[in-house]
Amino acid sequence: MYQVQSFADGQALIINTEQMYESYWLADSAEAAEALAVGLNQPDLQAELASHRFTFETTGLTLANGLQILTDRESQAQLGNAYTTLKHGLIPDTDWKAVNGWQVVTLAEIEPIAKSMAAHVRGCFRGERAVSELINAAKTLDDIRAINIAEQFFAHYQVAYDEVMVPA
Repeated sequence: MYQVQSFADGQALIINTEQMYESYWLADSAEAAEALAVGLNQPDLQAELASHRFTFETTGLTLANGLQILTDRESQAQLGNAYTTLKHGLIPDTDWKAVNGWQVVTLAEIEPIAKSMAAHVRGCFRGERAVSELINAAKTLDDIRAINIAEQFFAHYQVAYDEVMVPA
């Protein structure tokens, strides 16, 4: 994490506690020096957040009935294609392979799976957006320290997922 080691005479010594980094920056005030450190932390946090979202999104999903589905990008596309094909009546059913076994599914059977996948992806991006906005809104290093990517991401994910999946 980038932080201000010292500030004097218009110069801020900014260090990174996780990597070998130490540099002097010009700053008009201690507040301006802290703003520099905040700005240096934001891109790293955004990258960490995007990585977290991608991993969470593509690691898989277990449905309420115990069915385990893959959620990598190819599986998302295949599920969307199978759902669309069944929805438009192009085929009456299709063989579907979940992580824990094969099944033949009709539109009625694949629709809740597709809905869960859609809710999962929706939740992932809702979570990423919410935390991204927190990162961008950070004005102080305390604001930066208060960001817990995994925890805050999951809280927003769960709300967005539940909006779709939990009956009102």
